[in-house]
Amino acid sequence: MEKTFQIYYTSDTHGHIFPVNYASNCPENSGLLNLAAQVEKDGNTLVLDGGDSLQGTPLTQYYLEHCKKWPIHPVAAAFNAMGLDYFTLGNHDFNFGYEALRDYLRAMDGVCLCTNVEDLGGELRIRPWAVHTLDNGLRIGITGVVTDFVNIWEQPQNLERIRITDAFRAARAACAALRDQCDVCVCIYHGGFEEDLATGQLLSDSGENVACKIARELDFDLLLTGHQHMAVE
Repeated sequence: MEKTFQIYYTSDTHGHIFPVNYASNCPENSGLLNLAAQVEKDGNTLVLDGGDSLQGTPLTQYYLEHCKKWPIHPVAAAFNAMGLDYFTLGNHDFNFGYEALRDYLRAMDGVCLCTNVEDLGGELRIRPWAVHTLDNGLRIGITGVVTDFVNIWEQPQNLERIRITDAFRAARAACAALRDQCDVCVCIYHGGFEEDLATGQLLSDSGENVACKIARELDFDLLLTGHQHMAVE
């Protein structure tokens, strides 16, 4: 008998919690809480996110500067309302330092998967991968990877207790570890495509984006990307 499942996937939400356009000061059909109202979840559904969640709106910036006065973490509360199961980190999630990232992860009900992030401080709730068994018995193996260009962009003080390793090598190791444990193998990659998806033309060989290399050379069944903010039909 055929077994099916569904995935809700978001990425690069950049602090958009409420259905508000801050630039125009008017309502907008967007935001995590707006999405949360549309999620229909059962035991054969996974809700996933690809990172870049902490940075991007006046609300989250204000919260991060006054977090000691707030009883809840607004981004975490919105993802919890969505029923987020697993997520990875984006490059902008490191912008505010170790403590801000630690507090965010502690407030999340979902599990953070980021196989190329090593926590030297020992306080971050991060796992390299997970195997999630659905109600129908399907075993979904999931890992997360963030572009290793965080090492180039990020302020050194924000990475003093964090080591970010090569994204492709980490994805390859995670895939090898998961493959025999699951029926469907999923990689959430906070990085983009280094090739034009229509023509195959190389767009960049910098290593910032290696989604095509992951898709071509590794044995994942599903690759969920982000970071580039580009439409993919």
